[in-house]
Amino acid sequence: MRLTPHDSRQHRRSNSLSSRIIQHAAFSCLVILIPSIVGLAQAPDKSSSTNASGTEGIQKGWNEFGVWGGISFNSPTPIGKTPDARFGDIGLRYGRVLAATKTVAFEWTIDAIPLSILSNKRPTVVPAGSGFAIVLTRKSVNAWGAAPIGLKFNFRRNRRVQPFAQTTGGFLYFNEQAPVAGAARFNFTFDFSGGVQIVNPNRRAFTIGYKYQHISNGYRATFNPGVDVQMIFAGFSVFK
Repeated sequence: MRLTPHDSRQHRRSNSLSSRIIQHAAFSCLVILIPSIVGLAQAPDKSSSTNASGTEGIQKGWNEFGVWGGISFNSPTPIGKTPDARFGDIGLRYGRVLAATKTVAFEWTIDAIPLSILSNKRPTVVPAGSGFAIVLTRKSVNAWGAAPIGLKFNFRRNRRVQPFAQTTGGFLYFNEQAPVAGAARFNFTFDFSGGVQIVNPNRRAFTIGYKYQHISNGYRATFNPGVDVQMIFAGFSVFK
């Protein structure tokens, strides 16, 4: 048996096609949203304070409906042990503002994730002369899932530009074992994120932020290397 770290060019192209699609979609989303976010941030802040009737800013009982997309730029290994992983996903969000103080709005969120793509290198056995060899080949797998547990805090809730912090927990179900053979198709997820949400007076909001996410099967399978990803994401929401 011999180990070679070089991938087949043809195999690499076919396995990374779906990863490229979501990367292009996520970058397009960011290119479209970032100029709008910058323009909104530079616009005069007409809702900088709460009026006497208390109608300014995010209010208790409001519902948030949104869409977002994210893409990873790094895969560290402090928890997960899968290096050089690439990840991207698209999600739909529903949120309910449960409480609002003078400056902070607390929201419960639920995310439906119709598409996630994970790309990483896997050991693969291939024929080699009269024997075989193990090569590292990059492979992309798809998943769907949900994050029904989400806690989000919007600070400066009565301002146009609102910093936020959030954590969510959920699952992803892949079309095959991930991130390696012998692991599980069903994986748990949790993440921590933060960024800026820019809320218009008409209750339209643009979001841009950073997310650290962990993906793991919780030792429910033979192997559980886990995956950590650092992501940038952007989204659009409507409050009602």
